[in-house]
Amino acid sequence: MYNFLILIAVLIIISFLTRLIDNILYNNNFKDEKKLETIYKKKSIMTKTERDFYDKIKYLEPEYKVIPQVNLASIISKENNNRYYTDLFRNIDFAIFDTSLEEVLLLIELNDETHQLKKRKRRDFKIKKICNAAGIPLLFFYTKYPNEKDYVINRIRNVINKTKEDNLNKQNN
Repeated sequence: MYNFLILIAVLIIISFLTRLIDNILYNNNFKDEKKLETIYKKKSIMTKTERDFYDKIKYLEPEYKVIPQVNLASIISKENNNRYYTDLFRNIDFAIFDTSLEEVLLLIELNDETHQLKKRKRRDFKIKKICNAAGIPLLFFYTKYPNEKDYVINRIRNVINKTKEDNLNKQNN
């Protein structure tokens, strides 16, 4: 009988200690979660610089569709190596589509002073390489220049028209 009472006492103590430890761990984890709690806040789809540029190129509509912040993975697929798509998880500042949104005609990147950083240069090089391989023209505008509306619109139209001509010539040959 004495052994039985000792066994019950040990089980009660173990149960108590288990609850105590669980409680301590829960409270510590809860405190850590509070410290690490992520705060989400909505933001604009474009920076002020991008918005100003968009205000210039929106005049391409209704001839074309101008879409800001297009992810490469949504317009380019990786055909020969499906293992890693991370190189396509990059956003392009603007994409110019035909009016049906079926064909990407041109991609536009705005380059500010951050594009002089080594990391950004590597990113820009990779994006150029991907777009070239996919056959999508990529046009860069530099924010250190005024980029007047007429200049921007004409430059975009010239690239789109040249690409269309090149595609027609390929089809005819």
